[in-house]
Amino acid sequence: MTTLGALIVLFHPSAEELAHAVSLRKHCSPVIAIDNSPQPDAQAAAILGAADMPLLHDGNRNGIAGALNRGLAQLFAAGADAVALFDQDSSPPPEYFDVMRDMCDELGAKPFMLGPRIYDDNEKRFLPEIVIDGLLVRRLRLEPGARAQRCSFLISSGCVVSRRAFETLGTFVESLFIDHVDTEYCFRALAHDVPLYVIPQLVLPHRIGNKRRHQLGPFMLTSENHAPARRYYTARNAMYIAMKYGMRFPVAFSPNLWTIWQALQVLLFEADKVTKLRSIFMGVADGLFGQLGPIETARPGLAAWLAQRVRRG
Repeated sequence: MTTLGALIVLFHPSAEELAHAVSLRKHCSPVIAIDNSPQPDAQAAAILGAADMPLLHDGNRNGIAGALNRGLAQLFAAGADAVALFDQDSSPPPEYFDVMRDMCDELGAKPFMLGPRIYDDNEKRFLPEIVIDGLLVRRLRLEPGARAQRCSFLISSGCVVSRRAFETLGTFVESLFIDHVDTEYCFRALAHDVPLYVIPQLVLPHRIGNKRRHQLGPFMLTSENHAPARRYYTARNAMYIAMKYGMRFPVAFSPNLWTIWQALQVLLFEADKVTKLRSIFMGVADGLFGQLGPIETARPGLAAWLAQRVRRG
């Protein structure tokens, strides 16, 4: 039977989120938590320590990518054959681990990644499952009763990464820091013929962004309301992925359409327009020329300007 481990990444977790992290120990082993809070979280250390659950403080030094890499390396070294990845606010359904373990047993020692369907709690809808078929992109039609279906993209939360997949694909790109880290990994899997599967019977509720609804004439639209630094990372990493994979997979340019929509959201609905639009523009420029890393090193002038604006309130 597959040894299925679990990794949960924390960032200023609430008591409820820490209780959820502890609950993972009932379902699988080994389990590890990575605290990405800038400073060590005393509450997290006390609660997880009392539950005898390993906690590593990564301090957000290399973003979500660094936390995932450190946790995956530890869990595979501890004997896991595959690892389930979770954000602190993502709660898997009760049958998640049994179903994932059965699928891992079925696929054996092959490289693979598995993921549940994702239900966006903000939008009250499922994220589309996408398949790349040559130059064509289509939405996957989920077959009733199907155990697993090939797809082309998975988000990191709820995703299971096999040992062979991690050995084949290597680590997540830490210089991306945050946003589109999982998108890049999926394109890498496509390039290396590592199969991705969605499990239709599993549904993971997930809250994507701090969305707000707006009425614009007859249309109901949403805005993400991300901070300027987050706008920078999203725009930069989308452009980087397009430049790296676009010649082989034209769909790699599509995340840049989201960048355009982000700019429109800011113009139409959001406050601090100049700061956010400047961050998006600089992100696009840095992605175009491969200038990556945390914003403090990739674009120190912008980081200092944003920090100054925060201090001014």
